[in-house]
Amino acid sequence: MGKQSLLAALAVLVIALAWHFYSGWGLVTLNVTDAPLGKVLASINRQGGIEIITNLDPATKVSLDVYRVPPSEALDIVSVRTESSWRAGYLGATTRNAIDAALASFRGSKPADGWSSYGNGGFGMVQPQSGQALDLRLVEWKPSGGGGLHDLLAEASDKTGVFLAAPTDWKPTAKSPKPGPMERAAPDLFRQVGGVSREVFLLRGENRSDAAAPESQWRGGSWIGSTPRGDGRGGAQPGRDPERIAERVEAQIKLLPADEQEKARTEAAEMRTFWQSVRELPEEERRAKAREFFNRPEVAERMEDRRLARDAKMTPTQRIERSRRYWERKIEAKKSGATQ
Repeated sequence: MGKQSLLAALAVLVIALAWHFYSGWGLVTLNVTDAPLGKVLASINRQGGIEIITNLDPATKVSLDVYRVPPSEALDIVSVRTESSWRAGYLGATTRNAIDAALASFRGSKPADGWSSYGNGGFGMVQPQSGQALDLRLVEWKPSGGGGLHDLLAEASDKTGVFLAAPTDWKPTAKSPKPGPMERAAPDLFRQVGGVSREVFLLRGENRSDAAAPESQWRGGSWIGSTPRGDGRGGAQPGRDPERIAERVEAQIKLLPADEQEKARTEAAEMRTFWQSVRELPEEERRAKAREFFNRPEVAERMEDRRLARDAKMTPTQRIERSRRYWERKIEAKKSGATQ
């Protein structure tokens, strides 16, 4: 082989290696069995370029086999296998020490006194057919205008599903932030009011400081601080404004693959129409209508597809245990029906 041919081949090899490295930048590859959670999260942090804060025991054993997946997907699998919950979020305050203190409380499963948070109750409104977790840092927020910081945080969380938190007594006023993805819009908002911010992924398990606490207090309840009541724009409770929820659904749909978006919009419209139709009905009638709706073959099939996608992230042992609990509940329900 001539010198020029050798140099050309070497150049092609260098380009191929560079592309291999670049195309995998920010993606996570891990193949571990019964590894300590602390080491698994550290690897996801390093490869994905994110920061995960957890209150779980770092010695918890986790098995994970993923190849070039987004860090949000790797974290979602860890969440399923540790039976915990996670949020993508932004904390803002006047000092970095205040944020550090709030996160230290979270690590210790203690309340972050003096903080208000938005987005505690859930974040995902749509799901790709693959079951892969959405990275809500990329979801776009279109502010309706300026106002008090906490009003804007409530609005942003309602419209995107991103977790946001700030000290309760920090109440500056801000101009309307520029529309854009939350990874840019949230830090810009905190910066505009003279504060600092921190992007984090929160992984939360059972409240270890109070094992007897009801599930609502450690799953989808208060994460950092407390959720204000009646503190949304116009006095609406955060997370309950139908218009904002519709905006959140559409914003998250835009993160789906292009060929899945139209179907997702159709399904979301169907769901929205149903809930609007039963909103004013008495409780018992509303429940009956809901059972009827969710038992429709096409709706039941969609729900089953989502369940199977979620179950695929479980370990074999978890799937067996889930089936066991399911059949135990079926048997118990049958016995209860027979004695009535």
